[in-house]
Amino acid sequence: MIPLMLDLSTSRVLVIGTGAVGQRKAEYFAGHCKELVLSDTALENLSDFDIIIAATASAGENERICSAAASLNKLYNSATGIGNFLIPASVFEENYTLAVSTNGKAPAAAAFIRDKINADLPSFSKMVELQETLRAELKNTVPEQKHRAEILRAVLEDDAVWKALDSNDFDAALSLARRNI
Repeated sequence: MIPLMLDLSTSRVLVIGTGAVGQRKAEYFAGHCKELVLSDTALENLSDFDIIIAATASAGENERICSAAASLNKLYNSATGIGNFLIPASVFEENYTLAVSTNGKAPAAAAFIRDKINADLPSFSKMVELQETLRAELKNTVPEQKHRAEILRAVLEDDAVWKALDSNDFDAALSLARRNI
């Protein structure tokens, strides 16, 4: 499997299983798809959906649901087995999305790493905004992409820039970042 970021704004998602796991999986998709249906049973017509999540308490029922979804060439995920995609531990912020996966082997470890990264970089969203601003400026002033990438990397490694962002002083951070140009 490989990671992808997908636009699901026109997709219909069905989560079968209304327990805690089904609720958590439904929350993952909420606001990111055209339609989200959370159901106790798989009585719905699976062909009406683009993504099917089997989140019942029964491994056998989840396997049956996934088998039906596979026969329809749908994207499917099982809470008790393997699907044709995994749901990573994720953070959705204004300027970035962070997703971590252990390929289904240790979901708690993926959640731990997600939380650690998110906690250790509280100003990361502001850094993304700063990088976007600098990148646009550099495209007009630095012709070589390799050199632009080196400058942007130097800004990411600049503790003074991070401290200014942590203090909510974007203008100071931008000024400090520009000294790397």
